[in-house]
Amino acid sequence: MFRIRTFCASLLVLFAVTGTGANAAGAAEPVSDWAETGSRSFIGVDGFIKSQGIASDGGRIFFSWNYGLHSMSLDLDTTLADNAYDAIPYDLGAIGLDHIGDIDYFEDRIYAPIEDGGDYLHPYVVTYEADTLQPTGDRFALDRALLTEGVPWIAVDPVRRVAYTAEWNDTAVLNVHRLSDFAITSTVPLSRTIGRIQGAKVYRGMLYASRDNGAEKSIEAIDPVTGEVTHLFDRNLGENFEAEGIAFVTNGSGTTMLTSDIDQSDHRVSVHSYRIAGDVTPPVLTGLKARPAKVLRGRRIAFDLQASEAVTAVASWSRCVGGMKRPCARTKSVGGAPTLNLAAGSNRISLAPRSTGWAAGRRFNPGSWRLSLTPTDVADAVGPVVAATFTVVKPKKKKPRRH
Repeated sequence: MFRIRTFCASLLVLFAVTGTGANAAGAAEPVSDWAETGSRSFIGVDGFIKSQGIASDGGRIFFSWNYGLHSMSLDLDTTLADNAYDAIPYDLGAIGLDHIGDIDYFEDRIYAPIEDGGDYLHPYVVTYEADTLQPTGDRFALDRALLTEGVPWIAVDPVRRVAYTAEWNDTAVLNVHRLSDFAITSTVPLSRTIGRIQGAKVYRGMLYASRDNGAEKSIEAIDPVTGEVTHLFDRNLGENFEAEGIAFVTNGSGTTMLTSDIDQSDHRVSVHSYRIAGDVTPPVLTGLKARPAKVLRGRRIAFDLQASEAVTAVASWSRCVGGMKRPCARTKSVGGAPTLNLAAGSNRISLAPRSTGWAAGRRFNPGSWRLSLTPTDVADAVGPVVAATFTVVKPKKKKPRRH
């Protein structure tokens, strides 16, 4: 944390020389099986404006450094918005605030922790419009008694609608802030003391922290309800690197954990990407067919299919309302079926002949129906929807026996 200021000061000299301006609300389980899948490095001015924090809304990447913010496309090739050199409001700069830490995104705003050097007398949170990166006018002075070494990071919990901060080093307590005014509503003692947290974000109800601890550069998970600390893995970058921010990018392609780090030998900033189980491939379901294609009214309905990997599939029912020539050209949704856990390879599923939204006793009437499945894998990647049609028929009436 202290070395960052030296790093940025040296790059300000470079800039002057070059003249370039450019879950559920309860306790959760941590995700532990992350594997690195790639990295991207930035040097010179392009690096130092990414040298502090990182955040995402699923469609953009936001970066911070001591004095500014900028946003980029997900491929990190295109700058979308820029306020890289004077993002700190003037009046806050006038009292010594000179360091933006690891930022976060929530509901079209960037939440930026800002501190002053030396004595760390004035920890603040300032909010910015995500589209323009200009201040919204909302800023909140934080309790210095609980943040004696500044405010190096902030993490917004989108489900519980609170924010978290903590001491940078010898971290023993998590501070819980009300979003409306950043008053501390509670503190959560940690199960063990950890230190040198440079960035943190919430994912699936857990707080994930990036540490600048020796050569290991560890990632820890903190349960914000119980305070339980779980060591996830060491990134083992070496002593020459300084760990910085952490972010999660979640969209239809899955969830990617991003970390940013400074190589102090040449001042390059590297963004490392990690996926759950190293999975970067969306799931695929094939061969979905009803077995048999015609089902007696009231009977359970069986389907066969193949899954490219283990997935959770959201199932939904539709009634076919098309004409005789194309009986399922149009459909009308009638609700859902149970969420299905499918294994990699061949699967046979058996479903009740009713929508989960219907009253007990109601069943599919005779006619054509469709089952649709949307698969999601362990890395949150959503695969293409697959569907199969089947026909419900009336049981044949038994002819009376002759005597």
